[in-house]
Amino acid sequence: MYQRVYDRLAVMDTLRGVGGALAHARLPLVVLALALNGIGLVITGERWRGVVAALGSPLRLSRTTLINLAGIFVRNATPTTGLGGDASRIALLRAEGVPLARATASFAYVRLSEVPPLAVVVALSTPAIASLVRRSHTALIVTGAAVVVGMAIAWLARHRLRAHVASIWTRTGHLRIGPAPAARAVCCATLAQVETIARQIVVAAAFGVPLTIQQSATITIMGIVGGFVPTVGSVGAIDGSMVAGLMLFGATVEAAAAITIVGRVISYGVSTAAGAVALALLGGRRILRGRQDRLQDVVARRVQSL
Repeated sequence: MYQRVYDRLAVMDTLRGVGGALAHARLPLVVLALALNGIGLVITGERWRGVVAALGSPLRLSRTTLINLAGIFVRNATPTTGLGGDASRIALLRAEGVPLARATASFAYVRLSEVPPLAVVVALSTPAIASLVRRSHTALIVTGAAVVVGMAIAWLARHRLRAHVASIWTRTGHLRIGPAPAARAVCCATLAQVETIARQIVVAAAFGVPLTIQQSATITIMGIVGGFVPTVGSVGAIDGSMVAGLMLFGATVEAAAAITIVGRVISYGVSTAAGAVALALLGGRRILRGRQDRLQDVVARRVQSL
Protein backbone atom coordinates (compact mmCIF):
# COMPACT_ATOMS: atom_id res chain seq x y z
CA MET A 1 0.00 0.00 0.00
CA TYR A 2 2.76 2.45 0.97
CA GLN A 3 4.63 1.58 -2.22
CA ARG A 4 1.52 2.35 -4.27
CA VAL A 5 1.12 5.73 -2.59
CA TYR A 6 4.82 6.47 -3.11
CA ASP A 7 4.61 5.57 -6.79
CA ARG A 8 1.58 7.80 -7.23
CA LEU A 9 3.36 10.71 -5.58
CA ALA A 10 6.40 10.14 -7.80
CA VAL A 11 4.19 10.25 -10.90
CA MET A 12 2.56 13.47 -9.70
CA ASP A 13 5.98 15.02 -9.08
CA THR A 14 7.07 14.05 -12.59
CA LEU A 15 3.93 15.53 -14.12
CA ARG A 16 4.44 18.75 -12.19
CA GLY A 17 8.04 18.83 -13.42
CA VAL A 18 6.88 18.40 -17.02
CA GLY A 19 4.33 21.17 -16.56
CA GLY A 20 7.00 23.44 -15.12
CA ALA A 21 9.33 22.72 -18.02
CA LEU A 22 6.58 23.50 -20.53
CA ALA A 23 5.73 26.74 -18.74
CA HIS A 24 9.34 27.92 -18.92
CA ALA A 25 10.00 26.95 -22.55
CA ARG A 26 11.62 29.65 -24.68
CA LEU A 27 8.76 30.64 -26.98
CA PRO A 28 10.89 32.19 -29.77
CA LEU A 29 12.69 28.87 -30.23
CA VAL A 30 9.38 26.99 -30.30
CA VAL A 31 8.14 29.37 -33.00
CA LEU A 32 11.39 28.82 -34.92
CA ALA A 33 10.87 25.05 -34.73
CA LEU A 34 7.34 25.51 -36.05
CA ALA A 35 8.68 27.57 -38.96
CA LEU A 36 11.30 24.91 -39.72
CA ASN A 37 8.56 22.30 -39.86
CA GLY A 38 6.68 24.40 -42.41
CA ILE A 39 9.83 24.76 -44.50
CA GLY A 40 10.31 20.99 -44.38
CA LEU A 41 6.77 20.41 -45.66
CA VAL A 42 7.36 22.73 -48.62
CA ILE A 43 10.67 20.98 -49.37
CA THR A 44 8.89 17.62 -49.45
CA GLY A 45 6.19 19.08 -51.68
CA GLU A 46 8.93 20.22 -54.06
CA ARG A 47 10.39 16.71 -54.07
CA TRP A 48 7.04 15.28 -55.17
CA ARG A 49 6.59 18.07 -57.74
CA GLY A 50 10.01 17.48 -59.28
CA VAL A 51 9.55 13.72 -59.56
CA VAL A 52 6.03 13.93 -60.99
CA ALA A 53 7.15 16.58 -63.50
CA ALA A 54 10.12 14.42 -64.56
CA LEU A 55 7.65 11.61 -65.28
CA GLY A 56 5.75 13.90 -67.65
CA SER A 57 2.92 15.23 -65.47
CA PRO A 58 3.79 18.75 -64.29
CA LEU A 59 1.90 20.06 -61.24
CA ARG A 60 2.16 23.26 -59.23
CA LEU A 61 4.15 23.22 -56.00
CA SER A 62 1.04 24.28 -54.09
CA ARG A 63 -0.82 21.16 -55.29
CA THR A 64 1.94 18.69 -54.47
CA THR A 65 2.43 20.30 -51.05
CA LEU A 66 -1.30 19.93 -50.34
CA ILE A 67 -1.21 16.33 -51.59
CA ASN A 68 1.72 15.51 -49.32
CA LEU A 69 -0.04 17.14 -46.35
CA ALA A 70 -3.20 15.16 -47.07
CA GLY A 71 -1.09 11.99 -47.09
CA ILE A 72 0.34 12.95 -43.70
CA PHE A 73 -3.20 13.29 -42.34
CA VAL A 74 -4.25 9.87 -43.65
CA ARG A 75 -1.05 8.26 -42.37
CA ASN A 76 -1.41 9.84 -38.92
CA ALA A 77 -5.13 9.10 -38.65
CA THR A 78 -4.83 5.40 -39.51
CA PRO A 79 -2.61 2.54 -38.23
CA THR A 80 -1.01 1.93 -41.63
CA THR A 81 2.74 2.61 -40.98
CA GLY A 82 2.85 4.87 -44.05
CA LEU A 83 1.15 2.70 -46.69
CA GLY A 84 -2.22 4.41 -46.29
CA GLY A 85 -0.62 7.84 -46.59
CA ASP A 86 1.22 6.92 -49.79
CA ALA A 87 -1.87 5.23 -51.25
CA SER A 88 -3.86 8.40 -50.62
CA ARG A 89 -1.14 10.50 -52.28
CA ILE A 90 -1.35 8.28 -55.35
CA ALA A 91 -5.15 8.62 -55.37
CA LEU A 92 -4.90 12.40 -55.13
CA LEU A 93 -2.30 12.50 -57.91
CA ARG A 94 -4.69 10.46 -60.04
CA ALA A 95 -7.38 13.06 -59.34
CA GLU A 96 -4.96 15.70 -60.68
CA GLY A 97 -4.75 13.81 -63.97
CA VAL A 98 -1.55 11.85 -63.34
CA PRO A 99 -1.81 8.31 -64.82
CA LEU A 100 -1.73 5.48 -62.29
CA ALA A 101 1.61 4.12 -63.52
CA ARG A 102 3.28 7.54 -63.17
CA ALA A 103 1.66 8.20 -59.79
CA THR A 104 2.87 4.85 -58.49
CA ALA A 105 6.34 5.38 -59.95
CA SER A 106 6.53 8.81 -58.30
CA PHE A 107 5.88 7.16 -54.94
CA ALA A 108 8.74 4.73 -55.59
CA TYR A 109 11.15 7.49 -56.66
CA VAL A 110 10.25 9.71 -53.70
CA ARG A 111 10.88 6.86 -51.27
CA LEU A 112 14.12 5.81 -53.00
CA SER A 113 15.39 9.38 -52.81
CA GLU A 114 15.28 9.07 -49.02
CA VAL A 115 17.81 6.23 -48.94
CA PRO A 116 21.06 8.27 -49.34
CA PRO A 117 20.25 10.88 -46.66
CA LEU A 118 18.95 8.19 -44.32
CA ALA A 119 22.20 6.29 -44.79
CA VAL A 120 24.10 9.43 -43.76
CA VAL A 121 21.88 9.87 -40.69
CA VAL A 122 22.43 6.22 -39.75
CA ALA A 123 26.18 6.70 -40.14
CA LEU A 124 26.04 9.77 -37.89
CA SER A 125 24.12 7.86 -35.24
CA THR A 126 26.24 4.69 -35.40
CA PRO A 127 28.84 5.71 -32.75
CA ALA A 128 26.15 6.50 -30.17
CA ILE A 129 24.19 3.34 -30.94
CA ALA A 130 27.37 1.24 -30.87
CA SER A 131 28.27 2.72 -27.49
CA LEU A 132 24.82 1.81 -26.20
CA VAL A 133 25.05 -1.73 -27.57
CA ARG A 134 28.49 -2.25 -25.99
CA ARG A 135 26.98 -1.66 -22.57
CA SER A 136 24.92 -4.83 -22.91
CA HIS A 137 26.61 -8.16 -23.68
CA THR A 138 23.28 -9.63 -24.79
CA ALA A 139 22.54 -6.71 -27.11
CA LEU A 140 26.02 -7.03 -28.61
CA ILE A 141 25.50 -10.73 -29.34
CA VAL A 142 22.01 -10.19 -30.80
CA THR A 143 23.19 -7.29 -32.99
CA GLY A 144 26.19 -9.24 -34.25
CA ALA A 145 24.05 -12.29 -35.01
CA ALA A 146 21.49 -10.16 -36.87
CA VAL A 147 24.22 -8.58 -39.01
CA VAL A 148 25.76 -11.98 -39.85
CA VAL A 149 22.36 -13.51 -40.71
CA GLY A 150 21.43 -10.51 -42.87
CA MET A 151 24.71 -10.69 -44.79
CA ALA A 152 24.31 -14.44 -45.29
CA ILE A 153 20.77 -14.04 -46.64
CA ALA A 154 21.88 -11.27 -49.01
CA TRP A 155 24.76 -13.43 -50.29
CA LEU A 156 22.58 -16.51 -50.83
CA ALA A 157 19.89 -14.50 -52.63
CA ARG A 158 22.25 -12.41 -54.73
CA HIS A 159 21.54 -14.15 -58.05
CA ARG A 160 17.77 -14.04 -57.66
CA LEU A 161 17.98 -10.43 -56.49
CA ARG A 162 20.11 -9.48 -59.51
CA ALA A 163 17.64 -11.13 -61.88
CA HIS A 164 14.72 -9.43 -60.13
CA VAL A 165 16.35 -6.01 -60.43
CA ALA A 166 17.10 -6.62 -64.11
CA SER A 167 13.47 -7.58 -64.72
CA ILE A 168 12.20 -4.44 -63.01
CA TRP A 169 14.65 -2.31 -64.97
CA THR A 170 13.33 -3.75 -68.25
CA ARG A 171 9.64 -3.39 -67.34
CA THR A 172 9.90 0.19 -66.11
CA GLY A 173 11.86 1.70 -68.99
CA HIS A 174 9.01 4.10 -69.80
CA LEU A 175 8.87 5.33 -66.20
CA ARG A 176 12.48 6.36 -65.65
CA ILE A 177 13.59 9.86 -64.74
CA GLY A 178 16.87 11.51 -65.67
CA PRO A 179 19.90 11.96 -63.41
CA ALA A 180 19.17 15.67 -62.81
CA PRO A 181 15.60 15.17 -61.46
CA ALA A 182 16.81 12.21 -59.39
CA ALA A 183 19.62 14.31 -57.93
CA ARG A 184 17.16 17.11 -57.10
CA ALA A 185 14.89 14.61 -55.34
CA VAL A 186 17.82 13.33 -53.26
CA CYS A 187 18.80 16.93 -52.50
CA CYS A 188 15.27 17.71 -51.29
CA ALA A 189 15.22 14.53 -49.18
CA THR A 190 18.57 15.53 -47.67
CA LEU A 191 17.30 19.02 -46.85
CA ALA A 192 14.22 17.45 -45.22
CA GLN A 193 16.45 15.31 -42.97
CA VAL A 194 18.58 18.36 -42.13
CA GLU A 195 15.38 20.20 -41.18
CA THR A 196 14.28 17.35 -38.90
CA ILE A 197 17.63 17.22 -37.11
CA ALA A 198 17.79 21.02 -36.81
CA ARG A 199 14.21 21.21 -35.52
CA GLN A 200 14.97 18.69 -32.77
CA ILE A 201 18.03 20.69 -31.73
CA VAL A 202 15.96 23.89 -31.61
CA VAL A 203 13.13 22.31 -29.58
CA ALA A 204 15.62 20.82 -27.12
CA ALA A 205 17.34 24.21 -26.81
CA ALA A 206 13.97 25.75 -25.93
CA PHE A 207 14.12 23.67 -22.74
CA GLY A 208 17.79 24.25 -22.03
CA VAL A 209 18.94 20.84 -23.31
CA PRO A 210 21.89 21.07 -25.73
CA LEU A 211 21.95 18.47 -28.51
CA THR A 212 24.73 17.90 -31.00
CA ILE A 213 24.03 17.00 -34.62
CA GLN A 214 25.11 13.42 -33.91
CA GLN A 215 22.81 13.14 -30.91
CA SER A 216 19.86 14.58 -32.82
CA ALA A 217 20.56 12.16 -35.68
CA THR A 218 20.49 9.25 -33.22
CA ILE A 219 17.14 10.36 -31.81
CA THR A 220 15.85 10.72 -35.38
CA ILE A 221 16.78 7.11 -36.17
CA MET A 222 15.17 5.90 -32.93
CA GLY A 223 12.01 7.76 -33.90
CA ILE A 224 12.03 6.26 -37.40
CA VAL A 225 12.29 2.76 -35.93
CA GLY A 226 9.40 3.57 -33.58
CA GLY A 227 7.40 4.72 -36.59
CA PHE A 228 7.22 1.14 -37.89
CA VAL A 229 4.95 0.19 -34.98
CA PRO A 230 1.42 -0.01 -36.49
CA THR A 231 -0.42 2.37 -34.18
CA VAL A 232 -2.41 5.43 -35.21
CA GLY A 233 0.25 7.96 -36.13
CA SER A 234 2.77 5.74 -34.29
CA VAL A 235 1.62 7.55 -31.14
CA GLY A 236 3.43 6.12 -28.14
CA ALA A 237 6.11 4.31 -30.13
CA ILE A 238 7.81 7.40 -31.55
CA ASP A 239 7.24 9.34 -28.34
CA GLY A 240 8.82 6.63 -26.20
CA SER A 241 11.78 6.42 -28.56
CA MET A 242 12.32 10.17 -28.37
CA VAL A 243 12.12 10.26 -24.57
CA ALA A 244 14.56 7.35 -24.32
CA GLY A 245 16.98 9.01 -26.75
CA LEU A 246 16.88 12.34 -24.95
CA MET A 247 17.47 10.69 -21.57
CA LEU A 248 20.33 8.70 -23.12
CA PHE A 249 22.02 12.03 -23.85
CA GLY A 250 21.56 13.48 -20.39
CA ALA A 251 18.10 15.06 -20.32
CA THR A 252 16.00 14.59 -17.20
CA VAL A 253 12.76 12.66 -17.58
CA GLU A 254 10.79 15.90 -17.15
CA ALA A 255 12.79 17.76 -19.80
CA ALA A 256 12.72 14.77 -22.16
CA ALA A 257 8.94 14.48 -21.84
CA ALA A 258 8.45 18.22 -22.38
CA ILE A 259 10.71 18.25 -25.45
CA THR A 260 8.88 15.24 -26.86
CA ILE A 261 5.47 16.82 -26.26
CA VAL A 262 6.38 20.04 -28.06
CA GLY A 263 8.22 18.21 -30.84
CA ARG A 264 5.29 15.90 -31.47
CA VAL A 265 2.73 18.70 -31.27
CA ILE A 266 4.64 20.33 -34.13
CA SER A 267 5.48 17.28 -36.25
CA TYR A 268 2.29 15.29 -35.52
CA GLY A 269 -0.39 17.68 -34.28
CA VAL A 270 0.19 20.72 -36.49
CA SER A 271 1.04 18.66 -39.58
CA THR A 272 -2.00 16.42 -39.12
CA ALA A 273 -4.31 19.41 -38.68
CA ALA A 274 -2.83 21.06 -41.77
CA GLY A 275 -3.24 17.76 -43.61
CA ALA A 276 -6.93 17.61 -42.73
CA VAL A 277 -7.39 21.11 -44.16
CA ALA A 278 -5.40 20.13 -47.26
CA LEU A 279 -7.54 17.04 -47.77
CA ALA A 280 -10.69 19.15 -47.56
CA LEU A 281 -9.31 21.69 -50.04
CA LEU A 282 -8.48 18.90 -52.48
CA GLY A 283 -11.92 17.33 -52.14
CA GLY A 284 -10.08 14.30 -50.86
CA ARG A 285 -12.82 12.59 -48.90
CA ARG A 286 -14.87 12.02 -52.05
CA ILE A 287 -11.79 10.95 -54.02
CA LEU A 288 -10.34 8.66 -51.39
CA ARG A 289 -13.63 6.98 -50.53
CA GLY A 290 -13.76 5.35 -53.93
CA ARG A 291 -10.08 4.73 -54.54
CA GLN A 292 -7.99 4.28 -51.41
CA ASP A 293 -8.71 0.61 -50.69
CA ARG A 294 -8.04 -0.33 -54.30
CA LEU A 295 -4.88 1.76 -54.43
CA GLN A 296 -3.49 0.24 -51.24
CA ASP A 297 -3.78 -3.18 -52.88
CA VAL A 298 -2.16 -1.89 -56.08
CA VAL A 299 0.70 -0.21 -54.22
CA ALA A 300 1.28 -3.29 -52.07
CA ARG A 301 1.47 -5.51 -55.17
CA ARG A 302 3.83 -3.13 -56.97
CA VAL A 303 6.11 -2.77 -53.96
CA GLN A 304 6.23 -6.56 -53.58
CA SER A 305 7.15 -6.89 -57.25
CA LEU A 306 10.12 -4.52 -56.89
